[in-house]
Amino acid sequence: MSRPLLVVDDDADLREALEEVLRDAGFEVLGASNGKHALEVLGAMPELPGLILLDMMMPVLDGGGFARAMRQVPEWRDLPVLVFSASANARQVAEEIGACGHLRKPVDVDTLVEAVRKCKRP
Repeated sequence: MSRPLLVVDDDADLREALEEVLRDAGFEVLGASNGKHALEVLGAMPELPGLILLDMMMPVLDGGGFARAMRQVPEWRDLPVLVFSASANARQVAEEIGACGHLRKPVDVDTLVEAVRKCKRP
């Protein structure tokens, strides 16, 4: 059994669409509505995710804040993060937080699934 994915995005419609696409591709997926919620979901998960798909611009706690907080927890420090953002500087942000890659919104399904398979831990 492979580890689940955690999709973090404040746009509920987009997050649900991403979750559905990834489930259709064979992944187990959990969602969170912002960085603070993602930390709560992460803390409650019985098994650590194989990948975190992370939006950067969110209310309450943005993607950068989430990544910094996550990296402070030894058990979570090395979890792979794939930045998923509409920001023009998504690549730079991905490098700053040590992400395994970045995708710029909008993205086609094949590109999304390929990037997830490339970055996800088994």
